[in-house]
Amino acid sequence: MDKETVENSTYVFIDASNIIYGCRADGWRMDFKKLYEYLTKRFSAKRVLYYAGVEEGNEKQLEFYNHLREWGYELVLKPVKHYRQEDGTMVRKANADVDLTFDAMLYWEKYGRALFLTGDGDFYRLIAHAKANKQRVWLIGNAKRTARELKKLMKHEFTNLSDLRHALEFFK
Repeated sequence: MDKETVENSTYVFIDASNIIYGCRADGWRMDFKKLYEYLTKRFSAKRVLYYAGVEEGNEKQLEFYNHLREWGYELVLKPVKHYRQEDGTMVRKANADVDLTFDAMLYWEKYGRALFLTGDGDFYRLIAHAKANKQRVWLIGNAKRTARELKKLMKHEFTNLSDLRHALEFFK
């Protein structure tokens, strides 16, 4: 791949649970078909990678993931694990953050622009490194649930997910 092609290639990395729960916290649901269209049109995304958990036997979830694949998403799925906290409450977690970070570095030489959909402060080091070394980096996340240090780092390249609600909301 020549240098110009790489510089003009945008890869999108989606922390699915962060985005889904961020929308839910604001009282709406994401339409992922609209999101894919938005990402490919607005950012000329070459690849849209979606990181999430998968629960064994959850047919509704598997059907949703099949739709995502049909629309063009590349899925990176981890088995959901169930943990009991000290207070007795159950927690579900897929731990896909390492996969997202690994892939962002694995494909490093293939893209010049990156878009991260997350608010998780655990991604600070990755996003800061991308911002310092890539042609352009954007961050989209729920403003109330996005780590303060990420918003400070990204400044005007941070978009509050709720500002996109009018274009990306799911309606039955």
